[in-house]
Amino acid sequence: MMRRLCRIAVLLVCSTLLAACASGPRSVPDDREAAWSDQRQRLEALSGWRAEGRLAVRTRDDAGNANFIWIEEGEDRFRLRLEGPLGQGGGRLAVDGVEAVLTTGDGQRYAGPDAGRLLDDLYGWNIPVAGLRQWLLGLPGGDADYELDRFGRIAALDWRGWHIEYRRYRQVGDLDLPATLIATRAESRTEIRVAIDQWEPESDDESPSEDDSTIPLMGG
Repeated sequence: MMRRLCRIAVLLVCSTLLAACASGPRSVPDDREAAWSDQRQRLEALSGWRAEGRLAVRTRDDAGNANFIWIEEGEDRFRLRLEGPLGQGGGRLAVDGVEAVLTTGDGQRYAGPDAGRLLDDLYGWNIPVAGLRQWLLGLPGGDADYELDRFGRIAALDWRGWHIEYRRYRQVGDLDLPATLIATRAESRTEIRVAIDQWEPESDDESPSEDDSTIPLMGG
């Protein structure tokens, strides 16, 4: 019996080591600028993606957290699902490039041209949605200053008063995608922490339309 337990323990250790090797960091490139240029081109070429994870927002007056699912559909179209205290029971945000529609957990629908304003008005926290779309992928956007790490990935960036630090990346296929990031804005004393647990580049997700109030949210 003891010999069998020892054998199982050895197998578990070996499996863990193999998994660690399989998900280890990429080798350090000779030219990190060239590595970043290649990474950026492949990220910008994505026509759609899906990310699932958790976020926490802290302001000078309040704090909260939520699970989220972000579904990017390209051409300024995306959907964001929230569940948890921050989402006040759940919510869905749909943006089509012209209008943003926010549906709360109790079925109330609100529309406007600015997705960030809707989230601020209803949930009391100000998240720069346009910036967040870029941050999640590890892209700096057109008017951001950024620093690269030794692997040719974004290590930190500054965008319109926001400072974003990338703490951890995850290798997904031939892409390095953010796993943990922290965004802070000193002026408003706001901090956003994001942990992405699952990535699906080039997602072809076909969820029900926003008129369907039975869309299951993460954790529901």
